[in-house]
Amino acid sequence: MNPLISVIIPVYNPGKYLQPCLSSIVNQTYKNLEIILIDDGSTDGSAALCDDYAAKDKRIKCIHQKNSGVSAARNRGLAEATGDFYSFPDSDDYLELDSYEYLLELVNEHQCDAINFEFFGTYKDHETTHLLGDDHYGLVDTKTAHRLVMNGEPFCWNKLYAAHLVQGLQFRKDILRGEDSLFAHQAIDRAKTVWFDKRPLYHYVQSEQSACRGTFRPSQLSALKLYDAYQPLYQEKYPEFWQPFLVGMADLLITLYYNMWSDKANYKKEQKALKAEYNRRYVEIDKTRLSKSKRIKFALFRSSANVFSVIHKLIHRL
Repeated sequence: MNPLISVIIPVYNPGKYLQPCLSSIVNQTYKNLEIILIDDGSTDGSAALCDDYAAKDKRIKCIHQKNSGVSAARNRGLAEATGDFYSFPDSDDYLELDSYEYLLELVNEHQCDAINFEFFGTYKDHETTHLLGDDHYGLVDTKTAHRLVMNGEPFCWNKLYAAHLVQGLQFRKDILRGEDSLFAHQAIDRAKTVWFDKRPLYHYVQSEQSACRGTFRPSQLSALKLYDAYQPLYQEKYPEFWQPFLVGMADLLITLYYNMWSDKANYKKEQKALKAEYNRRYVEIDKTRLSKSKRIKFALFRSSANVFSVIHKLIHRL
């Protein structure tokens, strides 16, 4: 068995982080790779570096397009890919050099449709290791996989997917925060079994350029669309997950509001829209299932988002 792995990498101004990423892919111990680079209108020299790599390695296909967003780039990669398995690393992260060889060994051993693997949080001067509890690893069914992905493994990049899980799926171009997690859940929902592995293989580089770090962007409010996007899964198919989803979304909206408040920019319109959605969804949350601290947090934010932000800032200064 020598399956082809399609490695789809969207590239938009990753700067100095691109070379380590590409090096970690082309130097994998497993060689049967189809590497698809989608340059999404980079202006930092990344486009030329992609072309340089493609000229030296026949496994690489480099596509240049005008800036259309990470989802459009990944969708273009999906349209071009022909692999038996799919992987979606980000262009500012990198993998252990034996990652794909190791993952295929797990596929053969456990006969699973997908694999979720652990990762390192890679900072400038240190590195952390993300791990769930020991009882969260092993072969699980679809419902358990959803629960684990929701509660600590929400990324699309720390997974290997069999081709039939992603065929016909698209990343939502109209959602610019959490769209990768949505894709991961939609793909996992097609799997009969998923192997959760404890070994960290992926280096999640904590750079300011990341879409989920740095200053607030109004486009991040597209995360409000996640409520409707997840409804078929978590309110209809797996209703037991709807309450945990609502709690997670409440935390996300509070984070987004605090980021707007901290930026001290004129986001009054965006803050009003976010707060209105928060208040509407707040009444759906079963408060009896919340911890005392979570109940206080959610109630205080509902009462006054600005007062909550002041208190939050003071607490985290201590």
